[in-house]
Amino acid sequence: MGFFEYFVTVSPEFGSYAWTFFIVQILLVAGGAYFIWLHTERNIARATFFRQLGIALMIVGGFGVALGVARMLNTPTFNQRFWFYIQFVVELILGGYVVYYMRNVLPELVRNSRNRTPTPRQMPSTAAPATPRPVATTGRREARRERKRKQR
Repeated sequence: MGFFEYFVTVSPEFGSYAWTFFIVQILLVAGGAYFIWLHTERNIARATFFRQLGIALMIVGGFGVALGVARMLNTPTFNQRFWFYIQFVVELILGGYVVYYMRNVLPELVRNSRNRTPTPRQMPSTAAPATPRPVATTGRREARRERKRKQR
């Protein structure tokens, strides 16, 4: 059997490697769902990164689960081995990009997002203090009624 023939040979049995790969795909979908809906971050740059990572994991993992189900059902053309290898290469590329992004791009975004909004300690001392709000002479209900009358 040649190299190319191995990848296009129909393989209806779901071996141990296929089961392992299928379970990993389910875990990727679960991890993506966690990052999208349950993971919380205080920093806006990290929160955006983890949300986008969750979306990518759900897409890639969902496609892998669909491939696994198609192979389990012995669907023609999807029960060939090369689909899992293509999926594996795509996941390796995604993993490499995530590592590159986390090491090179994300730290700079986190630094910039921290410097964007000054904290009270960073506020310049030359700024004039805000004028205090006047003490309310009417209740909240009356003020609301007055605003509604002005809008008519």
